[in-house]
Amino acid sequence: MQSYTADAVSMLVYLVDALPADADRIFAAAEAGEAVIQAPSTALAEVLYSVGHDKSIRGVSLTGTPEDARRALVENGPVSVAPVDDAELIEYAQVESEFSIHDGLIVASHRSRETTAIITTDSVIAAAAYPTVWE
Repeated sequence: MQSYTADAVSMLVYLVDALPADADRIFAAAEAGEAVIQAPSTALAEVLYSVGHDKSIRGVSLTGTPEDARRALVENGPVSVAPVDDAELIEYAQVESEFSIHDGLIVASHRSRETTAIITTDSVIAAAAYPTVWE
């Protein structure tokens, strides 16, 4: 079964049902139990913060609470929490100079968990030759 790393943007866009076709296909496969989507706990925290503080994503108004978002993504949804552990920190130490802290932790999670690709719109991650899925 293929596994993927999700960044905060991909999860926020999922919450407002505005994913492009390729990313949507992966989230749908995860909903059906045919793929695994892992998200670093730091990325999930970014999502919860955004739900609590931002007004909209991609022009769609955010509704609900951070807890509603957590339940929709993790408890009842397609995302598994990938806690930041020592293996991830070892990988982060290897890439920290190339990325922001947020991007670095996404890449470190992808590397340490050996996921198929990163679900992201982030051009910096894509330009660093990590496999990404979006369109």
